[in-house]
Amino acid sequence: MLKLVQTDWGRFDLAFDDPSLDDADAAVATLIYGVLFTDAEAPAGRVADGFDRRGWWAQAQAGSGLWHVRRQTLNSNARREALNMVRTALTEQAPALTGIEVQEVVSQDSAGNVSSVSLEVSGFHNGRKFIVKAPL
Repeated sequence: MLKLVQTDWGRFDLAFDDPSLDDADAAVATLIYGVLFTDAEAPAGRVADGFDRRGWWAQAQAGSGLWHVRRQTLNSNARREALNMVRTALTEQAPALTGIEVQEVVSQDSAGNVSSVSLEVSGFHNGRKFIVKAPL
């Protein structure tokens, strides 16, 4: 399993996760961020132009497709759609991820902010309970 590590200020790289270290949270956070922020092609009914549907070049269905939800104001419908996309994309990572629960976290700083969504993702990564917070 790979994990994201910071090598310098603002610089990151991938490293192999050492199971002998108690760093499983870094591994699951890397997996979640990788799934959420890898492009997926937008549905044809949502974006008519094939070029504008974007998609990751090697596998159009990879990732969650959140980028095309983020192109609009995050009203309640868009927020629900984003939560569902995240839940679906992470559920597809079974058996590594199971028992996935996704909920929006509203802080006093972000209350009423239409361009900010923070999620709390919980479940099990290879049988170990985790909670990861992810701003979208």
